[in-house]
Amino acid sequence: MKTTKRRGRGESSIYQRADGRWTGSISLGYDAAGKRVRRDVYGATKAEAATKLRALQVERDAGRLVVREDITVAEYLRSWLAGAAESVQAGTHERYRQLAEDYLVPAIGAAKLSRLSALHIRTALAKLERTKGGKVFAATLATKRAAGTVLTIALNEAVELGMITANPAARVKRPRPPAKEMQCYTPEQAQAFLAAASASRNYALFAVAIGSGCRLGELLAIERSAIDLKTGSIAIRRSLSQAGGKFTVKDPKSSSGRRTLTLPAFAVDALRNHESGPGPMVFGTKVGTYFRKENVRREFHAICTAAKVPLIRFHDLRHTHASCLISAGASVKAVSRRLGHKGIEITLRAYAHLMPDDDAKLAEQVHGLFAI
Repeated sequence: MKTTKRRGRGESSIYQRADGRWTGSISLGYDAAGKRVRRDVYGATKAEAATKLRALQVERDAGRLVVREDITVAEYLRSWLAGAAESVQAGTHERYRQLAEDYLVPAIGAAKLSRLSALHIRTALAKLERTKGGKVFAATLATKRAAGTVLTIALNEAVELGMITANPAARVKRPRPPAKEMQCYTPEQAQAFLAAASASRNYALFAVAIGSGCRLGELLAIERSAIDLKTGSIAIRRSLSQAGGKFTVKDPKSSSGRRTLTLPAFAVDALRNHESGPGPMVFGTKVGTYFRKENVRREFHAICTAAKVPLIRFHDLRHTHASCLISAGASVKAVSRRLGHKGIEITLRAYAHLMPDDDAKLAEQVHGLFAI
């Protein structure tokens, strides 16, 4: 049968097939191999096919059509990860990669991106697991939540690129693990820890950690030029990130992270007696290289055991610093600035439970002000 065609700049066409049905075809561009990709619609009449074709053109022009319908979730996630390497910090990218490769790809990687549904994602997150060394490990609630977050971020970009019309992960309620109770040392426990740490070559690192409330990454990035022993101050300007065995020095996430802190006398004394390696870092290895964070944490835990104090995380020294100050009546605003928080509301949310309930005391003050 003779074929009838209508083309618009070579992008779309309508023709009648041998069986009498009409087909509308539209170009979606080219795939990675340079091959033109087309999408077809069908109708019993030419008018029906034309109507469907016009609707398809609207979707294409709005960027809501998938260029490759056969692309899998695994292919897309790996492509997304390659692009994300340029827009996120190295540590963040490594975490994205781990969650994608260890959990998401095994669970939903074989599914077609264009057919991925919210139900599919919800089912996968509920059963999320990874295999290592021939053994299967179920994901924790925190890991499930993190994996769902990464998938949502990745699919948001797929929507922006017009690869899918909507993000199915955005409709899935992610698991929420129970809030972890903050662990802090009392002043007496902190003193016992410092006494046990005093024999270590890295005593100054632990003393400054408790005395400043700085994060481990911030401490390991400090260079000698950032310390002023005369004023007892330390300038926090950078942070050390470690991912995949590689070190990256990065700027703070916000301007509030750049701060100069006055150290307590015990921390200043520890720095004065500290022997740094040949490199520019204050806290580094004997040969002048950056400390691996796992090695610092290993020594930290050994000192906790020796001091006979609870085994907490190194990061909890930061909580110890803040909680002890607030419990002693320090200004929350001043503590917030010292911690480098972006806003005081972050500090309040974390440490409000430590603030004394002075309602009765306030009532007495009001009485003194206004009673006649």
